[in-house]
Amino acid sequence: MGKADHNTDGTVRMSLQTLRVLEVFLENPTEQRSGADVHQACGIASGTLYPILLRLEAAGWFVSRWESIDPSTAGRPRRRLYRLTSTGQRRASEIFASFSRGILT
Repeated sequence: MGKADHNTDGTVRMSLQTLRVLEVFLENPTEQRSGADVHQACGIASGTLYPILLRLEAAGWFVSRWESIDPSTAGRPRRRLYRLTSTGQRRASEIFASFSRGILT
């Protein structure tokens, strides 16, 4: 990841797709979601979605972990689960609140 992707101070460049991803997570901020869940909820292609998730995680807005399943029993590969951090939840909420005030920061 280059410097253009994220800043070390936790700021993230906001694109329409990033806002759509954040919106999915803000619907239920404590829920863990896989990339497949997020794709299904907002329709963003995986080639765009996963770099967004990685940028948000690198900025401290998300944490992720591998789900604990046995892939052979489940009949599918393990999924990476993402969850908003308290910082991510606060920052995302602030961004959406700024829209309702008509100010994009």
